[in-house]
Amino acid sequence: MTLDKLLQKLSLRHGRWGGWKLARMEQLLASGGMTVHGPFLHIGGTAGKGSVCAIVERGLREVGLRTGLYTSPHLVEWQERIRIDGKAIGTDELAALLERWIGRAEQLAADDLEKSATGFEILTAAALDHFLAKKVDVAILEVGLGGRIDATNVVQPDLCAITTVGMDHLDVLGESLEEIAAEKAGILKPGIPAVLGPMPRRAEAVVRERARMVAAPILPIPSWELPQPCHLHGVEQARNFPLAAAIAWHWLRIHGKLGEKNWKKCQAGMAQARWPGRWDVRTVAGRRWIFDATLNSCGLPYLRRNWKNFCTGQTLWPSIIAGSLSLRRAETLLPFLLSIAGEMTLVALDEERSLGKEDWTVLLPNDLPLPVGIVSERDLPLLRPQGDPILVTGSIHLTGKMLAVLAEEHAEFVPVGDL
Repeated sequence: MTLDKLLQKLSLRHGRWGGWKLARMEQLLASGGMTVHGPFLHIGGTAGKGSVCAIVERGLREVGLRTGLYTSPHLVEWQERIRIDGKAIGTDELAALLERWIGRAEQLAADDLEKSATGFEILTAAALDHFLAKKVDVAILEVGLGGRIDATNVVQPDLCAITTVGMDHLDVLGESLEEIAAEKAGILKPGIPAVLGPMPRRAEAVVRERARMVAAPILPIPSWELPQPCHLHGVEQARNFPLAAAIAWHWLRIHGKLGEKNWKKCQAGMAQARWPGRWDVRTVAGRRWIFDATLNSCGLPYLRRNWKNFCTGQTLWPSIIAGSLSLRRAETLLPFLLSIAGEMTLVALDEERSLGKEDWTVLLPNDLPLPVGIVSERDLPLLRPQGDPILVTGSIHLTGKMLAVLAEEHAEFVPVGDL
């Protein structure tokens, strides 16, 4: 079966929060004789976890370790989610893995529909299978959503980390900061050390209580700064880097690989880390495009600061293209974008949860101070935004689609590539 057909089958297996069960994920892995013990490093949090994963992976790879990296969602192609040494898994390899694990999931579901694995569970099983088969020295796993009953939480890692806790995914994680923190803290395991990034005090209290209950040591974060020059831009990466450096440092220490020479290599590697789509400044056909997937309220303060730093002396951002898969997120993001844009295009994305044209129309105020267009995702190739620079923000889905459109129009443009 082709990869496209397998991915279609995968997309049909959406699971709702109430139906996500670690026991089902464990049964799926057991059906393939898969062990959950391995060289795993598990990273969760409301924001920044993808960037932190990428920075840690690049640093440990520079030391000479064979690395695996599992992140979600992808920007342009599904293969980006599973990487070995920074390179995305091949099309044929991914197809073979998905065919194997979809088959196992279907066999389990034939006896009991309660055992019907979600698409993310199947993809996670495929990633773990790939990493163990390739005998990686360390597999860095990004939590998909929440933590406590996320599919990635079946692993027994060497080290855990939580980047931050904020108000996002309220419909599935809980309506309070404390409830969300409890879900994030669910990745902490008995005796497994953890690194915590900066988070609100109320959230930190919940996370530290969970750590106390399971006797998970909380490791310190030294004062490292984002090196210059580097490929990571935006003020949020100045927050992410010390956490990522601490994770890499502690992982090397735990495994007896922390020497002066190795640490210098690791630092040099982290300075070369790339994470496309997060304050990602590109020049395309002589004009600057900035791709910044500001998904939630945690990211909005950084978008504000990045705009002020980048547009010194400039009152309005010439052109903004925005989309959202969440009404709550759109309600948070839209007022700020309207206050800084010279012109704006809102995109109704081809996703089940996405805001449609009617939703955007309802959210817009009657007395618009700027021209605003509303288009469908299929119309992205027809967009001709004016001005320079152009900001693409909001949904990661939109960021990826716009990157793909530019790659189609400009043969020399590489949307993602190796990390």
